[in-house]
Amino acid sequence: MKAIIAFAVRFLFRSRLGFAVLLLVVVVSVVGVGQVAGQVGGTTGTVLGDPAPGPALTVDPTEGDDGIQSLRPEPEPVTAADADRPEAVALAFATAWIDRSLDPDRWHAGLRPYMTDDLADKLTGVDPVVVPAERLTGEPALIPYATNLVEVVIEVDSGKLRLRLSGPDGHWLVDGVDWERG
Repeated sequence: MKAIIAFAVRFLFRSRLGFAVLLLVVVVSVVGVGQVAGQVGGTTGTVLGDPAPGPALTVDPTEGDDGIQSLRPEPEPVTAADADRPEAVALAFATAWIDRSLDPDRWHAGLRPYMTDDLADKLTGVDPVVVPAERLTGEPALIPYATNLVEVVIEVDSGKLRLRLSGPDGHWLVDGVDWERG
């Protein structure tokens, strides 16, 4: 009997085929124990601890509320009593931005009342000829991110103009410009 056990141990641990057989036995044992444990837990055909499947719920997509609610309410931008709303500031900026007939200094001066100092520095020396749009084709669409941070999207003849506005004191100014090809 000792000889048979010694042969089995040598076969299992010293050859690839033996090792594969040993690995297969271990995997089958683990799966079997998992199946038994799942049945002991009161469920069959499910993962240990999962409840038994219930009836499928159906919802009519044309009837009433879908029940989905935002986790956070959409922030309402705060505008000072003596200031323009972000959409109005964005529209004024966009109107000045597309005026490519001006020299760089006059173009920059036309944008200056509607932008932050940081953006003004970045746009210094820019030639309006490089502006990728000639006319506005849509109304400003507001996307609020916080009470003092919004994005306003305005469709132009060549795509979408995306303006980031900040209004920490309720006075809105453009502090970022992006253009998306349409």
